[in-house]
Amino acid sequence: MNRRWNVTLQGDEKRFSLKAMGEPFQPLVYVPLNEGESGGVLPSADVSIVPHGRIPRTILFPRPALRERVEIDGKHFRRGPLGFRVRGATYGPFAPNRADEPLPEPAAVAADFARMNVVGINAIRIYHAPPAWLLDLAEEWQLFVMMDIPSPKHLDFLEDRKTRAASRAKITDAMRAVSGRGILLAASIGNEIPPDVVRWYGTRRIQGFLSELADVARSIDSAALLTYGNYPPTEYLELPFLDFPTFNVYLHDRAKFRRYLLRLANRTGDKPLLLGEIGMDTIRHGEEDQAKFLSDHLRETMLIGIAGSFVFAWTDDWYVHDWQIEDWAFGITRRDRTPKLAYEALRKLFHMSPPKLFQYTPRVSVVVCSYNGGTTLRQCLKSLEDLDYPDYEVILVDDGSTDETSAISAEFPKVRTIRQANMGLSTARNVGLEAAEGEIVAYTDSDCFADPDWLSLLMRQFSKSGAAAVGGPNLTPDDGWLAGCVASAPGQPTHVLIGDEEAEHIPGCNMAFRADILKSIGGFDAVYRKAGDDVDVCWRLIDAGHLVSFAPGAFVWHHRRQGPYPYFRQQAGYGEAEALLACKHPGRFNAWGSGRWRGEIYGAFLSGLRLGGPLVHRGRFGRGLFQTVYQPGPAHWAMLPTTLEWHLLAAVMLLVSLIWTPLSIVSGLLLFATFAVVVGQAAQANVARSFDGIPARCVVAVLCWLQPLVRSYARYRVWLRTPSRPIIHLPNRIQFPRSRQVVRFISQSSEDREVVLEGAVRELLEAGYPSIDEAGWTEDDLKIRCGPTHTLAIKTAQESYSGPSSQLCVQYRLIGDVWYSAAKLISGGVLGGAIVAIAAGRS
Repeated sequence: MNRRWNVTLQGDEKRFSLKAMGEPFQPLVYVPLNEGESGGVLPSADVSIVPHGRIPRTILFPRPALRERVEIDGKHFRRGPLGFRVRGATYGPFAPNRADEPLPEPAAVAADFARMNVVGINAIRIYHAPPAWLLDLAEEWQLFVMMDIPSPKHLDFLEDRKTRAASRAKITDAMRAVSGRGILLAASIGNEIPPDVVRWYGTRRIQGFLSELADVARSIDSAALLTYGNYPPTEYLELPFLDFPTFNVYLHDRAKFRRYLLRLANRTGDKPLLLGEIGMDTIRHGEEDQAKFLSDHLRETMLIGIAGSFVFAWTDDWYVHDWQIEDWAFGITRRDRTPKLAYEALRKLFHMSPPKLFQYTPRVSVVVCSYNGGTTLRQCLKSLEDLDYPDYEVILVDDGSTDETSAISAEFPKVRTIRQANMGLSTARNVGLEAAEGEIVAYTDSDCFADPDWLSLLMRQFSKSGAAAVGGPNLTPDDGWLAGCVASAPGQPTHVLIGDEEAEHIPGCNMAFRADILKSIGGFDAVYRKAGDDVDVCWRLIDAGHLVSFAPGAFVWHHRRQGPYPYFRQQAGYGEAEALLACKHPGRFNAWGSGRWRGEIYGAFLSGLRLGGPLVHRGRFGRGLFQTVYQPGPAHWAMLPTTLEWHLLAAVMLLVSLIWTPLSIVSGLLLFATFAVVVGQAAQANVARSFDGIPARCVVAVLCWLQPLVRSYARYRVWLRTPSRPIIHLPNRIQFPRSRQVVRFISQSSEDREVVLEGAVRELLEAGYPSIDEAGWTEDDLKIRCGPTHTLAIKTAQESYSGPSSQLCVQYRLIGDVWYSAAKLISGGVLGGAIVAIAAGRS
């Protein structure tokens, strides 16, 4: 906590002492700044800011310096128990001082740090290894330091062994200079290697060289965070061995800047995203434009939720390559350190949190549904209690829990608790919706805990996009080695994006809706008791013409299953949900029961096997300013060897091999293909660096092997339990055929075919046929699931004649479902094996 000191004046007003109760006087020196600004006090260990020209009765000192190292905290940084957003400025390089260091004299640096304290800057980025005295001053002023380690980037640097060795030596010396210093934010192992150099050597060699430098840095200081100063022309560099990405982005258009920032935030995934440089030259654009530009663009970074930014630069004073630069002025202060308009603009902005940037903050109802979730419920409710949002309520729906859920909820008197018998997840969410007072209803799960800015960033996306629903990512906390392996396995809840802001699916543990629109589509479907309700409601919103949007910075932490058994139980629940979803939305599933997603599945876990490398759009002659990388989707056909049907076919072949031995070779080849795919998946898994190793990869491989089998088994179990429905005769002109042949009906009618179809849908629902697809994703108007083995597809066309008459054509066809297809596959395999065995026996 801050300490309060009494001030005793000694002689002139520029020298005085501070006295704390029971402590001796401490002589301090007042550092006057520019007229109208604050001044600084430079003690040996603590710092304070006092108004210029007078001494106040009391002075507040910052919290004593922490000794903990900076760590990654989801999409943010943390030092000790406190998280922080980087509000930084680049500093230098400058003309050499008397010690031949690329810095001003220590007294001038101290004065600069005092001015930064006034603005609210909490970090500096320097482009060289810092001397010890600079780190000491930064520690006193609580200014984090991000150090760029100069590395070669000329065209032939990889060909010269001496140059590469010199790069490794620079990394070694720089890391030794900062090793163990808690004030170090991160070390950057390079900055903006030109795209021509990357293209000349190829991305693999450049990535390999940077990986080598990262290994050298970690060998000196394993706790230091590492990054690389990238920029749009080399966006495609894949550097997973770094702790977080840093991008230098100069885009003056605010809308384009926001779109690009969203793209970077989505590509970054679970790591923090830091803007290494953002700025505007006042010689060419003027101080007013610079102030507005920085204020607007930094607002966007805060409202998107990235980890922070470095303004380029602190001052116009800039000295590079033995030359004082005179023809640009990117600083927020002039060369003599007098402030520009941007100085005051940043001072106002840096002392604001995201909710204070909103013009309107709608009331939000946060709904948590829990069934025996007492293990993690306390952490969940505590995080919701600490949200940085001015107007919200928390509703806990206890869905028949038999554990300590009730006792834990009593510890939070501000939480409105609703208790009911166990009725399933969807019903519980509908109960929360009906009880909600807010204009927006946000949902999370009892095994999640929210980032403090979660609600603020969701509400920003509602305001910006006008969407009916907004969701965000769910990250994996550090729950140990086994949970880390599970988090890398397939089938985790995640988001599916069509674009950088438009989503096809948002996960149920992090989703929010406009309450009136959610009620207008009937809320959640009660048939989904465990899972699948979030997918269903997203698809129904999209089918109704609403937008589902995504806020990449609005994240929650989601505890993954803590071992194989709970993981497989979760996957079985997902399999059951897929079977129910396939009944209701058959056009969105393929013949094998897997979802057909239009968008890209995001997440740190596996979503399939990737066979191709990324595609990079470099622009004509490799001169694109934004050389975008496009990651290939998983090769779904390559996942066929992991399916339950494939394993059944292999088992059949193995059985038939008892009659004819050579078929055992076919069975072995089938199982070897499964082994190859599973090993490939495990090799591509994104296992946390602290857990990675051969044992972790082996566990992930086993999970990859068993997960689709468990999920498919649960799917088939639901399908087989689905009762076959009789082919009924409807009073409507649309009737069910009694054969599997195509039937055409032609009738004279003045009614529009949409009216006829809507009437058929109503009658089918009343007759108990909920599996109706009318979303327009297939060439059919309706698909009606009649049982576990067949589905009825209906397609209509209408031709209008003169007058009120028209011709209405209705086409029917009965199509087999996946169970029918699987049965044909297996029976065909058995029949083929039997034929081969008989032929072999006769020969």
